[in-house]
Amino acid sequence: MAAIGGFELIPPDQWLFPGHVDVLDARRRAEAWFQAHETYEGAERSIAEFVRQWALRRLLDAYRYPVEWIGERIVIDEPVRMGSTEKEADISIRNTSRRTFLYVETKRRGIPNDEFKEAERQLEAYLSSTHTATIGLITDGDRVRTLRKKIDPGGFELIADLPSYGLEARYKVQLVREMPEQREGRSTGLKLLNADYERVLFDCHSAARDVDGLHADEALDEICKIIYTKVYDERQTAKQPLGTPFAFQAYGVSNASEVASNIRVLYDAARAADLDVNTERIPGYERSRGVFRSQIRLSDSALYRVVDRLQEFSLLDSQADIKGRAFQKVLGPAIRAGMGQYFTPDPIVELAVGLIQPKADELILDPFCGSGHFLTKASQYVVREQGRTLTPHELHEFKCFHLHGIEKSDRMVRIAMTDMMLNDDGHTNIRNQDALLSFNNYPDINALRDNGHADPAVFDVVLTNPPFGSIMRQETMEMMGRFELGHRKKSLPLEILGLERSLQFLRPGGRMAIVLPEHLMKGKSALFVRKWLEGVARLKGIFFFPEEAFTPYGALVKTCLCIVQRLREDERPSPSDKTFLCEVENLGYDATGRPEAGSEIQAAMLAFHQEVSWQ
Repeated sequence: MAAIGGFELIPPDQWLFPGHVDVLDARRRAEAWFQAHETYEGAERSIAEFVRQWALRRLLDAYRYPVEWIGERIVIDEPVRMGSTEKEADISIRNTSRRTFLYVETKRRGIPNDEFKEAERQLEAYLSSTHTATIGLITDGDRVRTLRKKIDPGGFELIADLPSYGLEARYKVQLVREMPEQREGRSTGLKLLNADYERVLFDCHSAARDVDGLHADEALDEICKIIYTKVYDERQTAKQPLGTPFAFQAYGVSNASEVASNIRVLYDAARAADLDVNTERIPGYERSRGVFRSQIRLSDSALYRVVDRLQEFSLLDSQADIKGRAFQKVLGPAIRAGMGQYFTPDPIVELAVGLIQPKADELILDPFCGSGHFLTKASQYVVREQGRTLTPHELHEFKCFHLHGIEKSDRMVRIAMTDMMLNDDGHTNIRNQDALLSFNNYPDINALRDNGHADPAVFDVVLTNPPFGSIMRQETMEMMGRFELGHRKKSLPLEILGLERSLQFLRPGGRMAIVLPEHLMKGKSALFVRKWLEGVARLKGIFFFPEEAFTPYGALVKTCLCIVQRLREDERPSPSDKTFLCEVENLGYDATGRPEAGSEIQAAMLAFHQEVSWQ
């Protein structure tokens, strides 16, 4: 039974909100009833205020909400805008941001069933009108229904009762910005992630998955939104004086629903600030980067569990390599759960980056970036190889402005952005677009040029693994744009268009590492592709992989890694050009993805650099 219990009649001289106009009006009618009947008994069947006052008392007595909240965070007749109309909710409980997180609707006692059902629909409309409120209760003093809103896919479910007030006792210390040891490079004073705490993000992912019954990839998507929110809160608080409390915490909050409501408000603020800062700097930013517009879909309980686990750690101050490893522990289960098509195995990414050797002053692109693995590896490589010789400003310029990605899945863009943030940023350069569409979709890429020409061939380095397997028909190719390899072809494998598009982004003299099906480099049917490639680029090397290279990630096709340098404008193909060929038989893992001794990645990389030079 719900804690609200059975109805009790509260005399009008004990009513809360005595000066409120609706309460005053109800009291006049109650006094008229008393004069006519010499009792208040039965008045609740015609005057709904009796039921509301009973419900208000039960919020204080049974659910333990502080009496100090009356008029401040427990309010009556709260305006609720629903489209072009506005209604008033009977009782609203607000979070610390003064946004409603819980509604209570009351009706006069003994109303007919159809009227009660209509009131329930009204409560659902209130909950649907705001994403900060997820819990509501409807009662007429006899019947009680408690609803919980499902964020996605929507709808409502019945729950046993309202949440009570009662988290504050668990959190006796408020998390504030402090610098107890005055360490250089620290800005928050929160606990650092280290080897002992690498499982924190994994634990958060497990809580989101298990509490709400989500698939691993769905839970990962939600964790990305929460990380995005926490990073924003840390950055904002780090700008404030010492002693400023963090918004991302459970201290002083009444229950899990209020914690969740606060985080949803903070998420809104993070999205608004991101757009405000970057819309003027980057053309088309909102259209191509607005992937965090979808709401956090975790239940209040799951969201509270994640905040409880994550709140005391700093994602801003912790070292990038530790944060990156922590995130990879989350990404791993999601990959095994069916996201393998977006993932390139780490040894292959490491090989590609090591062969290309990107530099801090170069523009780097992955036009089919998936989870952003090539970009984070490129960032780690530059930091490792050049970090000590770069000024802090040069390192900031590289991380924030030189790493770029394109990905058509909004979920994968959120993952890639999150990984980039945890590697100390560059997330604003991940575009939610289809890389095969017209270049008119990338005004910000054209804006990277300093000569005013609308030419997307601006990148010094391309690192990518385009999608395999799909066959593109002629009508689809015509809608996408001009592809030389698609000329007079009724159909074409998607990876061929991906190869051409990747080269179109590469400036003359630029370097590219691209994963392709092996048959493109060996099969007779793909001879036209190799002939075309010889006319626009030097094929510097081909690394052939064993069949099990992508087997752990759901792909069964044999693959290879092609290392390419686009010809400069005054260059022509030469018969003397040589291509370094290498069979990599051991990638460091077996067909199930388990580690295997004897990796040949480093040997293959060394052999290439001994034989091949970049001009």
